[in-house]
Amino acid sequence: MHSWKEQHLTNFDVEVISKRSIGNPGTDYQASGHGDAWHYCLTVELEGFNDIRKLRLDDIWKDMIEHKKTQFSGVVLALETLVKFGDEVTLETPYDVVINVEY
Repeated sequence: MHSWKEQHLTNFDVEVISKRSIGNPGTDYQASGHGDAWHYCLTVELEGFNDIRKLRLDDIWKDMIEHKKTQFSGVVLALETLVKFGDEVTLETPYDVVINVEY
């Protein structure tokens, strides 16, 4: 049996939407493609306060591909590590994530 990471897709779309806006939320990340280009969307990096926020989507992709799901829509937390006065704090920022897949 093939690993879920070996799956080639007919088409996929990924959209990451900020939940931080008071007015209409805006799209912070968008990608689409086919084949194995979805591998570039396993981790999404977004601009943070001091560094990069990382949005890990690998568990979502794995579940979708192993169960042949065609859509995911939900809130995912992006993580950013902040260092202040030698202490590390992990900041969690929620984003709406929508993934559509065609096999």
